[in-house]
Amino acid sequence: MRRVKELEGLLKDKKSLYLTLILSICYILPLIVANYEYLDDYGRNLHGYGWQHDGRYLATFLGKIWSVNSSIFSIFPFSTILSALILGFTGYILSELLEIEKGKLIRWTPLLILTMPTFLGNLVFKFDCLPMALSLFLIVFPFVFYNSWKVFFVISIIGVFLSFGLYQSSATCYFMVGSIFLIREILANAWKLFFYRFFLMMVSFIIAFLCYILILKLGDLQMSDRTETIFGTLFFDSLVANKNLFTERLVTLLYTGNYRYLISFFIITNLIGIVYYFNTSFKKLFIILSVLAILVINVCLISGVNILLKNTYWDLRTFCGLGFFLLNVSFFQKYLKSKFIDLARISSFVIIFFSFVLMAQFGRVLKNQTEFQNNIAIELNTFFKEKDIKKVAFIGTLRIASRNEFIYNKFPLFTNLLSSPIGQYSAWTKEALNYNGRLNSIEVIDGSNLLCQGLIIEENELYTITQVDNETLLIDFNKNNCN
Repeated sequence: MRRVKELEGLLKDKKSLYLTLILSICYILPLIVANYEYLDDYGRNLHGYGWQHDGRYLATFLGKIWSVNSSIFSIFPFSTILSALILGFTGYILSELLEIEKGKLIRWTPLLILTMPTFLGNLVFKFDCLPMALSLFLIVFPFVFYNSWKVFFVISIIGVFLSFGLYQSSATCYFMVGSIFLIREILANAWKLFFYRFFLMMVSFIIAFLCYILILKLGDLQMSDRTETIFGTLFFDSLVANKNLFTERLVTLLYTGNYRYLISFFIITNLIGIVYYFNTSFKKLFIILSVLAILVINVCLISGVNILLKNTYWDLRTFCGLGFFLLNVSFFQKYLKSKFIDLARISSFVIIFFSFVLMAQFGRVLKNQTEFQNNIAIELNTFFKEKDIKKVAFIGTLRIASRNEFIYNKFPLFTNLLSSPIGQYSAWTKEALNYNGRLNSIEVIDGSNLLCQGLIIEENELYTITQVDNETLLIDFNKNNCN
């Protein structure tokens, strides 16, 4: 079969592939050891619901398959391990297609997708990680058939359509993958093929998106409530505001450890390949500018469609394009010569090594936060023993574990990826505290109008507890001064 032959050509170097997969599993070991309940994991563990309310109906379908049940259950740690293997395999296929580090036993570039720092917030999900990883694989897989336009066109429609149903933020990465193939056409001065392939990508993406919307309409399924675009009134003001948020998130990432220096070293050493290419080929300013323009567009696509949406998530876990941008930049190392080749491989190793260090710290942060939250839950549950207590309200949010403060200071990325699930604005406060079932019959209410009412029954450096009346407690993590 054609598909088998296409893949066989990419998977000849079994040793290199196996090493990539082994390193992929090693990377996620801190997550498995930490065993942290992250955000939506609380609700899905208790109620077994899916993602159809966010328009991710295929993720729900997949969850029911792995659960062998009408409800969805966690298969952690297998979900995390499978996600790592899928992303490692995805990176390996893409590096083979682009002929990066060809012939090397240990390859670092295939790990760039799995180990992108922004994806830490995705891998930590015990439920979401698998559909998220699979969605990234599905937008890469069509390019296995890039040289056969008919197959590529059909598989692109299917892959992007499935990706939308699994995790919408991944779908725009299709263009980031496609952009490096288009750069290849530019470098070969094959403009006719460039425009033809670009047309196929655009049409296949639009068809996939329309089919996705059609399924939502026919099935009367909900889409995410964050789908309104900025087009219309105040467009430029909204665009500037989103650009500022995007820049703010990138600055947070760049100032995590020494990442700004490492990624600069990586980008500069790899892009020297452009200089080598034009010294040995032809010199056309327009072609150089076209390549650089596509790379700039890649940077804008790192956050997916966030830049064009109102009230969207600006969590770094939606920045799925970072790994593809890094892998696209590494494409130019194939044109390097002499010591610059080794320098580029060193820069790839350093950036991967940093990601392993970051993952190790993330594992520590998760473990410390789990222990801290469990201790707080035990303390607070002593106040729910009284049967008269029927309602509880919260002000503010429980702070991070004191043992994590130093790590947060050195790695500010974690401030965006992890905060306490216990507090006024968290949907998971009751689930996080209800480890012994005492809160089953207690209602969580809004505490905005209860501040400074009643009698203080407990006060410490973390919170103040006030008994508002015989059946209501107010837990104030902001420790407001009511004197």
